[in-house]
Amino acid sequence: MTTNHQPVESDGILLDAAAPLLEPRSLNRRLPPIVAGGVDALLATVGAIEDFRTTMEVGSKWLEIDRMGGHNIRIARSVADIRTAKASGKTAIVIHFQGADPIEDELDFLNAFRDCGLRAMQLTYNSRNRLGDGAFEPTDAGLSKFGKKVVKRMEELSIAVDLAHAGNRTTLDAAAAASRPIIVSHANARALCDTPRNLTDEAIRAVAASGGVIGICAFPYFIKRTGTPDLEGLVDHADYISRLVGPQHVGLGFDFADEDEDDYVYYGYDDRYIPHPPWTWPAGISGHADARNVAGSLRARGFSATETRGILGENFLRVFEAIWGG
Repeated sequence: MTTNHQPVESDGILLDAAAPLLEPRSLNRRLPPIVAGGVDALLATVGAIEDFRTTMEVGSKWLEIDRMGGHNIRIARSVADIRTAKASGKTAIVIHFQGADPIEDELDFLNAFRDCGLRAMQLTYNSRNRLGDGAFEPTDAGLSKFGKKVVKRMEELSIAVDLAHAGNRTTLDAAAAASRPIIVSHANARALCDTPRNLTDEAIRAVAASGGVIGICAFPYFIKRTGTPDLEGLVDHADYISRLVGPQHVGLGFDFADEDEDDYVYYGYDDRYIPHPPWTWPAGISGHADARNVAGSLRARGFSATETRGILGENFLRVFEAIWGG
């Protein structure tokens, strides 16, 4: 296994498409390992199952940090912003919702959030919401009428449609409704780890057919159901998805979290698939400080330098450019 002193492939962008740990109040603690691991850009979870006001408060704090130039970060609204941030030694933050509850039942709230920097949003979290069924809903009823309207408005506003945490039918319905590439910010292959939070082969193919990308996820119970996962297990998922649809449809969505029992209840985890915390993260990729390890493991598995560069971040940037327009 490589060490965390290996360079990122060809100076490409290293992007984590799922960063729930990043909050305005915890940047002093969270940013140092991100910088140490060479992570250039992250999709920070600003909202998920919260209401409009609560989410807007958090988003406003991010905007104030950006306005004041604090913490050496930049709120990125375009791929050019991400590349500029890296060139200037800053960490790029993309505002991301891990669920659509912040828009409540008002489609036009998307307009306000977009103007505040929202560039990617999951349709659902673990449970059913107004848009459709989440991954842990037993009904798997799919996308609602409102959900289809939201997908259409998101595309009109150039906000990436993210299907992480969506039920299988919701994922397939959204892929059918979409006219632009769709993403799954953080999930793995269900064929290797049988949990509803991972993607069926049909869903993987649907994302790839749209031109989209799937961020392989370091959450231990999405890598394997039993035993101790490690970085090689994570790369197994990259390898599987690449063989199924091509490495150009693979990215990274680490989803590092530090949750307690209250969080477990609040976010609606299902103990059939996810045990109660604390959780042990995979050896070799246990936090952002280990992010550089991924490149060496991908190369050792046989991925080319170009393919590795794509998985580390350039694949997501290609898709974001197609959605955001630059």
